[in-house]
Amino acid sequence: MSDFAEGTRTATAGGRPLLLVRAAVLTVLKGPEAGREVRIASPTFVVGSGAGADLVLTDPAVSREHVHVTLTPNGVRLRDRSKNGTRIGGLRVNDVLVQADTVLTLGATTLALRLEADELALPLSEHATFGDAFGKAPVMRHLFGVLEEASKADIAILLEGESGAGKDVLARAIHASSPRRDGPFVVVDCGTIPPNLIESELFGHARGAFTGAAEDRRGMFEEAHGGTLFLDEVGELPLDMQPKLLRALEAKEVRPVGGRRARTADVRIVSATNRRLAEKARRGEFREDLYYRLAVARVTVPPLRDRPEDVLPLATHFLRKARGDASVEIPADLAAMLAEYSWPGNVRELRNVIERHAALGDTAVALLLDAPAAAGGEDLSALPYHEARRVVLERFESDYVPKVLARAHGVVARAAEHAQLARPSFYRLLERLRIAEARDDA
Repeated sequence: MSDFAEGTRTATAGGRPLLLVRAAVLTVLKGPEAGREVRIASPTFVVGSGAGADLVLTDPAVSREHVHVTLTPNGVRLRDRSKNGTRIGGLRVNDVLVQADTVLTLGATTLALRLEADELALPLSEHATFGDAFGKAPVMRHLFGVLEEASKADIAILLEGESGAGKDVLARAIHASSPRRDGPFVVVDCGTIPPNLIESELFGHARGAFTGAAEDRRGMFEEAHGGTLFLDEVGELPLDMQPKLLRALEAKEVRPVGGRRARTADVRIVSATNRRLAEKARRGEFREDLYYRLAVARVTVPPLRDRPEDVLPLATHFLRKARGDASVEIPADLAAMLAEYSWPGNVRELRNVIERHAALGDTAVALLLDAPAAAGGEDLSALPYHEARRVVLERFESDYVPKVLARAHGVVARAAEHAQLARPSFYRLLERLRIAEARDDA
């Protein structure tokens, strides 16, 4: 169910739909970051120790993504994703809707959560697509609404979010929706270029500038002149390169390595990263002035697990594209499994699964899932095909079946109906798991 599905309050401004939610303020009362305060004014917010968190805590007892915070019309939803737990009043909470000010405990850190009295109006797109990106969940329609407006202005846009969430697709959509749409779209992957070559890749070089420079070469900035330069994984850019990038952006010109004359490079910058650059800048790991230059508009692309209502429509879209058939549908048993999976690889993993299904015709999602995620990181290539398939399928069933049964409060008939399996088939699954558990215990 969508976080906004129940009791959703909407309004319009200038003909555009708005979602009315409650903003919140988090204050660190106790812990290494005591005194820090952040305002949550976007639909989703992550508190944790990882570089991908919006509020990064250095408390060693805090998980990388400890708690997910979602603004809803009825309050603030907290979802615990940690090993050590999130507590309110000494009680551990897993998924709770907070409708009044409260105090949270994460490890040895104490946070005060205060809900603002006034409603916050989040703009929503009227569409469920933005370029090739799709999302009917309100969090995605809000993202599309922001990008539709930002694309029209010739400003730098920073896309933050997990790998596989679709930042590259959104970057292309931004370019296609911008006044520069007829110009080039040039991609630079800052995470894969060796540090000693990044300046040459961006700004070009003159013949003889270094060993192997046999001729003059234009850099990516010049290639993108009049269009959009997409700096993917910009958080990996070496520190010593950052002031040179800043100068190029401000002057709208570049000087090739070994060159004597500057060259004009009028580009629109779209950047992407799986890190939180604001936190990196605060810790001195990224230049603060460059961060503000890149993040004139900044958005967070939500992971697929935070918008479950988009899983099946996306899967259907990928299947129809793979099969070249606009009427094909996801089989019911596969659809049930797709809906239950957490998608650590995000949209990219879902697309891979559906393309494998289209090619193999196998509805066993455990076989189709990306192997490292499905097999707990184990390299299954060392096993024969059928043995590897058995291992992955058993692990999937041992995770999926108990959760479906718990969701149905132990009623097998209801669990079978939820899984869209015949009742005898579900009973056989249960029996197979009991036999496997008995064998393991022995």
